[in-house]
Amino acid sequence: MVANSDFIPLLINSELALDSRRIMVGLEDREGRSLASAEVAVQISIYDLALSTETAVGAAAGTFRWLIPDTKAVYTAPASFTHAGDWGMEVTAQAAGQADRTARVTFSVRDTTTTPAIGADAPPSDTLTASDPATLVAISTDELPDPAFYALSVKDAITAGKPFVLVFSTPLFCTSGTCGPALDLVKQVAPDYGGRVNFIHVEPYVLEVTDGRPQPEVDVTGHPKPIRAVVEWGLPTEPYVFVVDANGKVAAKFEGMAYPDELTATLDALVP
Repeated sequence: MVANSDFIPLLINSELALDSRRIMVGLEDREGRSLASAEVAVQISIYDLALSTETAVGAAAGTFRWLIPDTKAVYTAPASFTHAGDWGMEVTAQAAGQADRTARVTFSVRDTTTTPAIGADAPPSDTLTASDPATLVAISTDELPDPAFYALSVKDAITAGKPFVLVFSTPLFCTSGTCGPALDLVKQVAPDYGGRVNFIHVEPYVLEVTDGRPQPEVDVTGHPKPIRAVVEWGLPTEPYVFVVDANGKVAAKFEGMAYPDELTATLDALVP
């Protein structure tokens, strides 16, 4: 890393591969305080280190995004990679009344990630469904669950032959605090695609109801037990959002948040 003493870009993606389409970048100072702000514009350049450390192969303005509203933010930018190996990123931040700040970071790109590749068959996971409030509380920790998000299993959604959006998140037990907001963003988009796209929310951990409230089952080490679908979809983290087309192929995937403009662009390409 080459960075100013008070300006450190952080690559938020837990993994990048040839089918990755988006990078997420955070900004911090040396004390770990976030510098990301709507008042700070960011330019992101990508370098193929096998070709050159001086000439970028792609550049884009970073889009400011809230991870946790009014609390934690990142920038996103489109990116594509032609081969696995070492790549570089240069981030320049611009703010009124301040000198531009620039820093570089290197990172690795893999051939594949643990999640299904774009264009691959979606795993037909037999996820839980609910048809009444009593069963809904046992499979969702969303404070205001939309029953439509629990009407179909992933397996059933593939069979239905209609595009669907799949959200893995646990609003109540998320350690990052981003799972509830991630689900809320998808819920904002859902009404615009009624009858054309199915939406599914899946809790990533095995839940049990205690005193009327869901709790995660834990293993012998005290960690929550992942459901089978988490293994089938190869999740390295959560939340995670997938878009699957009418043929059961993965059309897009978003680590963390899938923002309304990103989802709308993806879905509009799949449905009339």
